[in-house]
Amino acid sequence: MQKLGVIIDKFFVDKSNIINDFNKLIGKDGSNNVCITKPRRFGKTSIAAMLTTYYSIGIDSQEIFDKLKVSKGKSSDETEKKKEIEQYRKFQGKYHTLYFDFSSELYKYNSLNALLDSINDILKDDIKYIYPNINVLNNDKNDNLIYNLRNLHRKTKDFIIIIDEWDSVIFNNRFSPDDKVKYIGFLKSLIKDKSYLAFAYMTGITPIAKEFSQSTLNCFTEYSMLDDDKYYQYFGFTEQEVRDLCEKNKKINKNNKIEYKDLENWYNGYKAYNGEKIFNPWSVYHALANDKIKNYWNGTGRFDELVNIINFNILGVKDDILELIKGNKIKLKLKGFGAENNLNTELYSKMVTFGFLTYYDGKISIPNKELEEKFVKVLRKYKDLKYYYNMINNSEEMLKMTLKKNPEEICKILKNSHMEKIKPRDKMDHGNLKRVFEFAYFNARINYIVDEEVGKGKGIADFIFYPKDKNEAVIIIELKVNGSAKKALKQIHLKEYYHDLKNDGYKGNILLLGINLNTKNISYSCIIEERDNKLEKISVNEYPESENEKKIDQPNSKNKRKTDQESDGIYKRLRSATKRKKND
Repeated sequence: MQKLGVIIDKFFVDKSNIINDFNKLIGKDGSNNVCITKPRRFGKTSIAAMLTTYYSIGIDSQEIFDKLKVSKGKSSDETEKKKEIEQYRKFQGKYHTLYFDFSSELYKYNSLNALLDSINDILKDDIKYIYPNINVLNNDKNDNLIYNLRNLHRKTKDFIIIIDEWDSVIFNNRFSPDDKVKYIGFLKSLIKDKSYLAFAYMTGITPIAKEFSQSTLNCFTEYSMLDDDKYYQYFGFTEQEVRDLCEKNKKINKNNKIEYKDLENWYNGYKAYNGEKIFNPWSVYHALANDKIKNYWNGTGRFDELVNIINFNILGVKDDILELIKGNKIKLKLKGFGAENNLNTELYSKMVTFGFLTYYDGKISIPNKELEEKFVKVLRKYKDLKYYYNMINNSEEMLKMTLKKNPEEICKILKNSHMEKIKPRDKMDHGNLKRVFEFAYFNARINYIVDEEVGKGKGIADFIFYPKDKNEAVIIIELKVNGSAKKALKQIHLKEYYHDLKNDGYKGNILLLGINLNTKNISYSCIIEERDNKLEKISVNEYPESENEKKIDQPNSKNKRKTDQESDGIYKRLRSATKRKKND
């Protein structure tokens, strides 16, 4: 933590009230040690640096913290607030603070003993420098870190211990399995029931319970992405903090292009236990600093990390991941990390902990556009899933051809996708065709709310694309298998799927798409009809043009016919009964 740099930074967010919370734990037997695990770049190390700066005897931090929230107290109760302010003064700069960064320069060490010996040597050098006239060091067989701390404590003050990236040793292949077990033993010996310890804060990505039995290291109260009702607001940015940053950025940078809605779409999506929105702070910061919305997650770790976590060999995982990529939520009961026996729940718990998924109200989902892109890239790594990756990549072109009312190009894109994935013996019914379309129009969700199997008018439409900008076109799609594109279009009219769009505030035109798949020769036909928001016809484009049938009924025609049994019977039964809500 640079002494004043953190305050000068134009995108600084004050998280110092966590000190008020931690001050209440100092000297409190049995609950004065906290382990908080969050994904990379969620502010864990910044909090660790802030705590070190505040508590350390050797740092005059009054100039820093007197400008921050911690100095004013946080409680709404005046008596409690007064106590917080008193504690702020009482504990500031009063402790020997030991900061351990277990992710730093691990490449230098081939064993745990070598790492701990190095830490002990640094401690001894510090002791000699700070207390040149105090003899607390012994060069005998008991020369180790914990022994020297115990000796030092006899002649000095209590310690505060800050452990950053505790799980780096666990994930590093340089250390043997025996070393990793010994490492947990070292942490327990360093922290548990030590008279020299006033308070300990430990952080990392993985909860202790995931790697080892909680009883092995039961001297910490743990808080993770799955279970944190106390400190969640200090890790990541809250919605109000991001809104404040946007307003601040507008004043500093008059030419800025970043709006709150852009940050919300790309970096929001994490949920606290109470549903409060949490943003990825690393990405928000870089988007504002660079004045550019893009994927900044790649700077937080290797792409292979997600590939290695997802186990497609577990039954149902492949279908779950595809559903999540489409923006759907999956109902699942996740307990504390490590408490599950089910392979699926264990996998999804790990993905929530690493920040790849979010969990709220009993459902898992991909948090935002940034993470969605990473999941899409995972598909490319697997031969049987690469089809979906290619479909998603082509989806912008699919939407473009739709808006250009080009049925021929739409049919070509569909046929190419179909031939790549569907084998001659594969069953291709209405449900499977609908799944193709979910990925064919994947990127439409950027600018549209895509509803599937939506009840509208007198029936249930396959797809309705509601534009987020209500001045743009609404797109309604009806599918047929071994029928005709015109029959699909006719069903849109007979069922009046466009009913009440104008009253719902949509001011743009309406594009009606009827699409048919002929399974005998694997060919597609498409008809696109454009109408204004008063339902007056503007144009009709059809491919192939040889698909001749009777004139399609107009919305106000007196000659409406009952829908044929094929349209309203067989295919209706094939459809999913699931209905998605617009704002789900």
